[in-house]
Amino acid sequence: MENAAWRVPVRVSDSVIADAFSILVGLIVGILVCKVVHESGHALTASVLGGRIEAVRVSFPWRFGFFGIRYAEPGDDWRRGLATLMGTGATTLVAYILVLFLLRWRTPLWLRLGTLLVAWICAWDMFLYATLPLLGLRRGLVVGGRHAEPVEGAELMGVPAWLFLIGLTASFVAFHALAYRAFRGHG
Repeated sequence: MENAAWRVPVRVSDSVIADAFSILVGLIVGILVCKVVHESGHALTASVLGGRIEAVRVSFPWRFGFFGIRYAEPGDDWRRGLATLMGTGATTLVAYILVLFLLRWRTPLWLRLGTLLVAWICAWDMFLYATLPLLGLRRGLVVGGRHAEPVEGAELMGVPAWLFLIGLTASFVAFHALAYRAFRGHG
């Protein structure tokens, strides 16, 4: 004798599949975009401030170092500090731009989720790179640098580490408040 309650068909709706797919694509695109924006932020800032781009390396993205730019740093501490800071500064700017885009224009849920995931990955680049190395950890827990690159850049510019970290925390909280509004679809 079979119990009918055990034969309940489980159906996954098309919207759940689309949402899961957008999250997967957002994760992959987010990591790739974050890496390219981060390295480009260093190099372009250095170039604008008097340094020069010497080489660009691109390989298939199976390993973390698939993209890199070698550049000559500009001369003084302030300019070197800004070039150092603008790796994560560029990813933070991209994160804010993506969230502001979502707040301004209505988008389908799948696009909103994918875009928010890319923005979230870009925003966390600054926070993790600035804080985890100060705790003795790698920026990505198991991969990435062991030095707090954004904090070092700010210090070269004359900004004390404690003041930079307070500003970073305020920016991080503001970003997540905006991202939450964008997630809820409020413009």
